[in-house]
Amino acid sequence: MTKLTAFLEKYLLPFADIFSKNRYLVAIKDSFLISLPFTIFSSLFTAIANIPFLSSLFGEEKVAQFQTFVSPTFSLTMGVISLIVATGIGYSLSHHYKVNQIYGALVGLLSFIMITPTTTVTESGEKVVNILPLSEIGAVGMFSAIIMSILATEIYRYAIQHNWTIKMPSSVPKLVSDSFFSFIPIAVALLAAFAIRMIFEATSFETVNNLIYQLLQKPLTSLGTSLPATIIVGILVNLFWFFGLHGHVIVGSVMVPIWNAQSFDNLTAFQAGKELPHLVTGQFTDFFVLNGGYLSIPVLTSLLFFFKKRSEWNDLGKIALAPGIFGVYEPLIFGLPVMLNPILFIPLVATPIITTSISYVAMATGLVPFTTGVALPYTMPLVISGAIVTNSISGAILQLLLLVLLTFMWYVFLKVLDGQKTQIEKESMSHE
Repeated sequence: MTKLTAFLEKYLLPFADIFSKNRYLVAIKDSFLISLPFTIFSSLFTAIANIPFLSSLFGEEKVAQFQTFVSPTFSLTMGVISLIVATGIGYSLSHHYKVNQIYGALVGLLSFIMITPTTTVTESGEKVVNILPLSEIGAVGMFSAIIMSILATEIYRYAIQHNWTIKMPSSVPKLVSDSFFSFIPIAVALLAAFAIRMIFEATSFETVNNLIYQLLQKPLTSLGTSLPATIIVGILVNLFWFFGLHGHVIVGSVMVPIWNAQSFDNLTAFQAGKELPHLVTGQFTDFFVLNGGYLSIPVLTSLLFFFKKRSEWNDLGKIALAPGIFGVYEPLIFGLPVMLNPILFIPLVATPIITTSISYVAMATGLVPFTTGVALPYTMPLVISGAIVTNSISGAILQLLLLVLLTFMWYVFLKVLDGQKTQIEKESMSHE
C-alpha cells in the first residue's frame, strides 16, 4: 500500500499542482463550491421523495402528490444549476482579475441567459413564448453556461483593463460611480452574447444547447449496447461529471431510450417465462454500471471510517450520508470535491470500467442472471436493487463485491489526496 501511494504521489501530485493553478478550472471549481448548499438541499429532498417502498406504505397516489409538492425543492435549486454556475464563474474570475465581483457575477449570469431560448413547445404542440424553460437552465445548459460566463467575464475585465469606462468625479457616491464605471464593459459583454444568440438563431441548430446535444447525439446513438460501447458510455458519463456537468442527463438523454427498449423486451420475455434476450438494459446500466452508490458508498465509507482525523472530510461524509445511501452523490462531487480534482480523476473514470466489465462478464457467463426489466427507482439502495432486478441473490452478491473493490480503490486515491493536503498545510504553517 505504501509503495502504491508513493508511486501515485510521485506522478500525480505535480500534475495536480499545474491543474490547480489554471484560472478557468479554478473558477469552474469555485462555482460548484458556491452551488454546494443548494445541491445538498436539493439532494436531501430528492432522496426523501424517492425513498424505496414508500408507495407500498402510503399508496402510489399519495406518494405522487408528495413528490409533486416537493418538486420545487429540486427544480428551483438543482434544476437551475446552470444559472448558479454561470454566476459563480463570473464571481470567481472577477475576483482573480480584481474587478468588481458583483458585476462580474451578473455579467456571467445574464450572458448565459442571453443565449438561452425563451420559447418552448408543450406536449400538445402549443408554442409558449417569453419564458425561461427549466429544461434549458438545468444540467443540459451547464456546458453553455460555463463557456458563456468565462467569455463574458473575460470581455468585461478586458474592457475595464483597457479603460473602456466612464469615470465620475470623486464627489459622486461610490455605488453610482461603480455603475457608470461598469456600464460600457457590461454593455460590450452582453452585446457579444446577443450576437452569439443571433448567429445561432440563423443556423439549423437555433441554440448553443442544441449544437452541443446534436454533436453528442449521433456518435452516442451509433455506439450500441456491446461491452466496449457500454464501457465508453460509462466513461463519458463520469468524464462529464469530472468537469461538473451532469453526465447522466447529457449521455442518458440519448442512451436511455435504447436501454429502455431492451428492458421492455426482457420484461416481456420474463413475464412469458422465456429466455431473456438482452444483457445490457436500463436496469443493467442503472444498478450495475452507473449507479451513484458505486461512488457515494465507497467514498463515504472511506471518509467516515478511514479518515476520521481529517475533520472536514468527516463532516462532509455525515452531511452526504443520507443522500449517498440512495445513490445521490452530488454533495461529494461538488463538496470534496471530486470535480476537477486530478488525483480523483483516475478512480472516477475507472469506476464505470470496473462495474461494467465485471458485471457484464458475470452475466455473460451465467454467474448472475440478466436483469428482468422490472423497473425500480434509481434511489433504491445497492444490494437490495441487485437482488430485485435480477430476481436472484447473486445480483446482490455482485453489487456487494463491486462495492468492496471500489472502496479499496477510492481509499488508495483519497490517501494520496490526504497526503497532498497534509503537505500543503505543513508548508502553509511554515510560512506563518
